[in-house]
Amino acid sequence: MISFIKLPTIAIIIFAFVSQLFAEENVEIPTLDELKRLHIEGNNGQYTLDKLNSIFASGRILYYTEDETIERGFRIYKKRPNKFRSFYETKLAKKIVQLEVIYDGENAIQIFSHGGREVYRENLQGEALESIKFESKLEGPFLLVMEENKQYITIAGYEYIEGEKCILLEIDERSQYPYRNIWISAENLQEIKFDRITLAEGEEQLEEVFYRNFKNMQGILFASRMDKFINGKRNFTTFVDDFNVNYGLYDSLFDLDLN
Repeated sequence: MISFIKLPTIAIIIFAFVSQLFAEENVEIPTLDELKRLHIEGNNGQYTLDKLNSIFASGRILYYTEDETIERGFRIYKKRPNKFRSFYETKLAKKIVQLEVIYDGENAIQIFSHGGREVYRENLQGEALESIKFESKLEGPFLLVMEENKQYITIAGYEYIEGEKCILLEIDERSQYPYRNIWISAENLQEIKFDRITLAEGEEQLEEVFYRNFKNMQGILFASRMDKFINGKRNFTTFVDDFNVNYGLYDSLFDLDLN
């Protein structure tokens, strides 16, 4: 009698639990337009062209090799519509090696220095220039492809990334951007991962970038940590220690002739 009473009770509990999970997984997924609106609202609307004009960020990057971990400090400046400047510093022995990149919206240069003294500079062309053009954009992966052509995005459903429920977006290969998949958090509606296929020495490799430790700074949600993996192996970790929006950057900061 006891067994007969308890078994149905357990069955009912399990059924209710499974039904709840099933219902949660089948909650109606937002359309792309709704997802864009929610994504922007998650940043208090500051991801609109008329409000977010510039950013300044600084922090550290840890590069992982087979033998050691190399730390670099960085400062990055971006200003609409497409201006970019970055500083990277690496301590090697008793010297500080510096790499600076400046992009004025059309042309770019990089400057190498040792111990604060310029060694040489060069104009960037080809793939290097295209890479800087891409880096100069303020929008994240989802908005970039969305503004390019939303027909390049397919909502594939829900997936879990490190225990967090996400909306998986598949990106059509016709897109000019390098993404293959983008995962949007179902909680804060921001990107928490993207992946892409790249070529290295003629061989394909899978790159995965994870956005972690989100913080709210001046109404903008941003990931204060980013981890990049290549073929499942961690390549580098970026820590953003300081982040400012609408910083009041002068155009002269990006003038190639003045720097």
